[in-house]
Amino acid sequence: MAGVRADFNKFKASRWRLVALLLFVNASVLGLAWISLDASYRQYQDRAAVSTRNTNRLVSQSIAGDIDQIDLALRAVVDEAVRTHGAGGTISGPGMQEFLGRLQSRLKMTDSLRLTNAAGDVVAGSDGPQPGINTADRAYFTSLRDDPKAEMSISSPILGRISNKWVLIFARRLPLPDGGFGGIVFAPVTIAWFEQKFNDLEVGPQGTVVMRGDASRNFDLLARFPHAGYVGQTTVSKTFRERITANPKGGTYEAVAGADNIRRTFSYRPIANYPLITLVGMATDDYLGEWRKEGVKVIALAGAFILVTTLGGIGMLRSWRKLERQTDELARSNADLEQFAYVASHDLQTPLRNIASYAQLLARRYEGRLDKDADEFIGYIVGGAKHMSSMIPDLLDYARVSRSPPEFVPVDLNQVVESVLANLGPDIQDSGATVKMDKLPVVLAEARQAESLFQNLLENALIYRQPDAPPQIEITATLEPKGLWRVAVRDNGIGIEPAYFEKIFIIFQRLEPARFPGGTGIGLALCRRIVHRFGGTIWVESEPRKGTTFNFTLRPTAQA
Repeated sequence: MAGVRADFNKFKASRWRLVALLLFVNASVLGLAWISLDASYRQYQDRAAVSTRNTNRLVSQSIAGDIDQIDLALRAVVDEAVRTHGAGGTISGPGMQEFLGRLQSRLKMTDSLRLTNAAGDVVAGSDGPQPGINTADRAYFTSLRDDPKAEMSISSPILGRISNKWVLIFARRLPLPDGGFGGIVFAPVTIAWFEQKFNDLEVGPQGTVVMRGDASRNFDLLARFPHAGYVGQTTVSKTFRERITANPKGGTYEAVAGADNIRRTFSYRPIANYPLITLVGMATDDYLGEWRKEGVKVIALAGAFILVTTLGGIGMLRSWRKLERQTDELARSNADLEQFAYVASHDLQTPLRNIASYAQLLARRYEGRLDKDADEFIGYIVGGAKHMSSMIPDLLDYARVSRSPPEFVPVDLNQVVESVLANLGPDIQDSGATVKMDKLPVVLAEARQAESLFQNLLENALIYRQPDAPPQIEITATLEPKGLWRVAVRDNGIGIEPAYFEKIFIIFQRLEPARFPGGTGIGLALCRRIVHRFGGTIWVESEPRKGTTFNFTLRPTAQA
């Protein structure tokens, strides 16, 4: 009776293992859906970052070009004023008025060009003299007056005394022949001019374009579209301050804008060598709209698959409950139990085959009669069912590796590799591959698992090969200082980016599934599990288009 009870408990454990496998498969589907959505989300983020960088580059270059034109005009006025003064003329005469008018007509961005004397009085301008207007109290005037070596000054936003508009003043010092201070030449540009330039950019319904001073000006707000906040304010996000401090030459970050509490992806960059920066932001709600639609489709598809597999699992559980009541069958031998496990794994694939069959039947009968999304959903169900059907045997192999305690014996790796090469003979011949092998050692392992290890690594080398060169595979073994054998399987295939060195050993992770279809993403995970079971480690060395080397360590038959 005790034997019957033990067999009964084994049967129940087997049942719940299969239930756990079904849950694992469904969890894997959810995981794959999540990975797909996460990858898609990152793609949309990357596109937004690239778009903001490109747009920012354009607006920054445009503003820099405008300021270059203004500075060129200011220099021309300084030269003309110095020449006039040196010839004994006056800078407020009709000739200077005409000269200023001609220059200003070529500067669409400026309201006027004006000259002041050393006391700050506006004595000449493209729009005529402005009696009673004095700039001596303006910071841009005093900074140029007090510093003989000062370059062009760009003011903070100020309310113009002549135009009564918010403007930025671009000014240069007017030197006297003896090096003294003769006044300034300046050009006001309205804030509205910059905001109008920003209005023409494509940044989405909730996007924004901003011009600020740099850190030397405490990031004072100069212009913003759409208008929000107040000109001159210096409040910026903590994220922005940290990023621009770490990388003042430009960068991208994501933050909530303080002016309107909208989360955006921002790109910032300096405007040439001027103490100004531009920021372009795209709202996450704008550029993630399409991603959310994709997410609904993926989740609906995953939900449909899980529902079908769950119903199939419930049907299997009901069948097992009936079998549990037939206690006389629990006295069957271990051979009967193994046969039952085979039948159970076979039955697990039956619902998947039914799904694919009925979905294909739907596709044949109703293709074009529903909508495009329905046809696409049916295609996803068929592909998913077929792929899952091929994954189940691999998953069972992956799960079996550690189901029983290891029984290590001396294993000759030369015989193992020769057996694998015999199994892969047709594939090697079809691909034109050549395999070179050193004298390999005898190690402590399990022969069947060792064959599975080399089988997966060699199949990998044959699958991920260069399209224009036959595979060249080399197997070597080196005794490490710690007494372990390091075995290397080297190929001349497509290689692997360093970012994927760890991911390829994770179950279901595959490189370029569209270019190399058919795999399940379990082979390398199985290799790592086998090597760990043997008490070793496995790692990869590779460069894109320069081949890949898989290294793993195994224990020798006798320790030194």
